[in-house]
Amino acid sequence: MAVQIGRGTKFLYGLGAIAYGVKDNGFTTFLMIYYNQVLGLSPFYTGLAILIALVFDAFSDPYVGHLSDNWRSRLGRRHPFMYAAIIPILLSYFYLWNPPEDLSTAQLFAFLVVVAIAVRLFITLFEIPNAAMLAEITQDYDGRTGLMSLRNSFGWLGGIVMAIIAYTVFLTPTDTIEKGVLNAEGYRSFGILAAFVIIISMLISALGTHRLIPFLPQPKEKTAGSNPRFLDNLRLVLANGSFRALFFASMSSMLAFGTIFTLQIYYAIFFFGLSAQQVAYFAIVMIFSALIALWMVPRFARGQEKKKVVRFLAIASLLVSNITIILRLADLLPENGDPILLPILLFHNLVYIGFLVALQTVFGSMTADLVEETERRTGHRMEGLYFAAISFSKKIVSGLGIFASGVFLSIAGEGRQVVTESEMTAVSYFYVPFIMILYLITYLLCQKYSITRIEHQQNISALNT
Repeated sequence: MAVQIGRGTKFLYGLGAIAYGVKDNGFTTFLMIYYNQVLGLSPFYTGLAILIALVFDAFSDPYVGHLSDNWRSRLGRRHPFMYAAIIPILLSYFYLWNPPEDLSTAQLFAFLVVVAIAVRLFITLFEIPNAAMLAEITQDYDGRTGLMSLRNSFGWLGGIVMAIIAYTVFLTPTDTIEKGVLNAEGYRSFGILAAFVIIISMLISALGTHRLIPFLPQPKEKTAGSNPRFLDNLRLVLANGSFRALFFASMSSMLAFGTIFTLQIYYAIFFFGLSAQQVAYFAIVMIFSALIALWMVPRFARGQEKKKVVRFLAIASLLVSNITIILRLADLLPENGDPILLPILLFHNLVYIGFLVALQTVFGSMTADLVEETERRTGHRMEGLYFAAISFSKKIVSGLGIFASGVFLSIAGEGRQVVTESEMTAVSYFYVPFIMILYLITYLLCQKYSITRIEHQQNISALNT
């Protein structure tokens, strides 16, 4: 049976997602423009560095999930990893935004690769065990959607609030810097604050769920053939057709999401002609998007099949995500500088961010439902491995998304550091179809997910008898 917890403990558990939200928002929103426009590393090499780190994740994420599933200690399966990650992530995230000065291009590229790998590894040590606890805390089909909605909303709010602080406090113009987003010292200060916010949220979540350790599921006693090795467990997970459909659908949607977020600041400043202070309004609007999604998703999904909900969200994202760019290319938006342009862009931001948050929420809830289906078939709980897969798909945001953005910018700008409105127009002809295709793939793949509300209840009943 899953442990029953009150609202206070759920709240403290959910706070742990702030760490991932702050880290991920930093990667997707600021890392490309910081290393490219401020430090002078080409967009292609910036994206390549993050892609290399992502390849490392392909191996580290599932292994951390496997270790977490089978770890035996007085602190249980999840908490030892969560506590161990706190100090290393503080240091690695700080250095990501504070590289040594006077590095050559090759040295800066190598530095970014190494530190990005470190950040990803240490956030993995916390995020995967923390996320996996969701399937242990509640077995309820709709309850999981609600708890995942709470967790995702905290992640979004953490990242968004940090973005607002960055735009309004750190990335401000100076006497010598006209555009605040090119303020190198601002990024360094942002990195310090963000690193401390990350570890504080991690510590609160770990301590807030510490009392649950005796009540959470533990690994089965080791007997001959009872505890498959990592590769054996990985094969069991990959053999699950619903898992494969969910993993690739999530990866496709998160690749779209990552590309959108990486290029968002480029479009806002170089395509729509907004200032850094106006871009900060987008982050404020995202707060309302996350809060609306927190309230709406559990209510919208209640009584519905999750597959049906996520397919609707995929089509909605396909239609809405880049509608303002399409309208501008068709000369159907007000000109830059028109007072009505910013409200239009902000309303669009409110709507499509809501759809993206909702997609993440339902994907996470669907992942939790795989746990009992696998346990019923194999006798093993593999929350860590399943949520490692979703964690990896989320990292597509700041991996392949950044790399794809770098490729688009490099093609349009022919490798130059300076970005113009005409170059962003050229980017659009690659970028917009790319995003639409990814959401179409998401829609099609989700059809192959087979776990229904009735099947989930049958799995729970079989395991509890």
